Amino acid sequence: MSAIKVYLLHDCPIVKAGLSAILSGQPGLDVSAPGEWPAPAAEGVVIADYAAVMQAARQKERLARLMVFTSLRKECQVLRAMEGGVLGYLVQECAAADVVAGVHAVAQGTRYLCAAARLGVVSSLGRQQLTPREEEVLHILARGCPDKAIARELGIGLGTVKTHMKQLMHKFDAACRTQVVLAAFERGLLAA
Repeated sequence: MSAIKVYLLHDCPIVKAGLSAILSGQPGLDVSAPGEWPAPAAEGVVIADYAAVMQAARQKERLARLMVFTSLRKECQVLRAMEGGVLGYLVQECAAADVVAGVHAVAQGTRYLCAAARLGVVSSLGRQQLTPREEEVLHILARGCPDKAIARELGIGLGTVKTHMKQLMHKFDAACRTQVVLAAFERGLLAA
C-alpha cells in the first residue's frame, strides 16, 4: 500500500511546522509543504487554514480530500466549510491523535471532525433554521434598533416585526431581545 500524501498549505508557519512534526513521524504518511496547491487531480490530503479552503471552494477548485485546521469553531463556520466540500475539520486545540486520525479518515473519503467542531454541528441539528426575513430582522436588531425602526427599514408592519421577534425568541430559546442577539453571536450568525 502506498503512502498517503499530505500537503501542508496552512498560512501560519508555526502551525505548519507543528503539523509537520506531528505527521512526519507517522508510518504510511508522505508529508510535504509545497508553495502552492497541488493539481485538482492530485491524490492525498490537503491541510489548510479556513480562509484558504473557503477561497478554493468559492473558486470551485475543490479537491476531494480537504481538511481545515483552524481556531474557528462556531457552528456556522464548520457547516459552511462542510457545505464547501471540506471533509475534515480540526480546531487548533485538538489532540495530536485527532490530526493523525483525521488525515487517515479524510484520505479514505470519510468526514472527520474533532470533538470541538462536532459539538457545534451536533447542537445545531435540532434547531429550526431562520427564514431570510428573520435574518434581516436579526441583523437590524443587533444594531440596537427598536421594533418601529425595524418595521420602517424593512417596509413591513409593526405587528409583523413583533411576530418575527416572537419567532426569533422561540428559535433562540431567549427571554428577551438581548438574549437573541447574544445567542446569535455565539452561534456565529452575526459578525463581531
